[in-house]
Amino acid sequence: MEIVFLDLEEVLRIHADQVGRYGGSGQIRDKGLLESAVAMPQAGFGGQAMHSDLFEMAAAYLYHLIMNHPFVDGNKRTGTVCALAFLRLNGIRFQTDNPALADFVMAVAQGQKNKHQIARFLKQHSGSQDESAGPSIP
Repeated sequence: MEIVFLDLEEVLRIHADQVGRYGGSGQIRDKGLLESAVAMPQAGFGGQAMHSDLFEMAAAYLYHLIMNHPFVDGNKRTGTVCALAFLRLNGIRFQTDNPALADFVMAVAQGQKNKHQIARFLKQHSGSQDESAGPSIP
């Protein structure tokens, strides 16, 4: 199965949706940092991918969209939704309650979690698309 990545336009649509729903500025603060964050899940060196599995790739979306802070507002929301959308596009359903996810994302934004910890969290709270047990986030 070929991996489906989000492109810049999809990330911009997700950001617009998040600020439209929950408020904030729709402006880009730094386009270069945005492009860098969007490219990170696919990044490699010497023909080797920097991120070894789908959870590490999803973690790269979440981590870099939050830490690069490319938007004026909505970086945490956009990074989170992009990570979860990436997993879903690739057949993985994320399952946890919203408070646990919100607390974890805040810890990422405060520099308390690295990409490996994010990948582990995502993996621990995920199942295949056909699993329906527990609450899920679309």
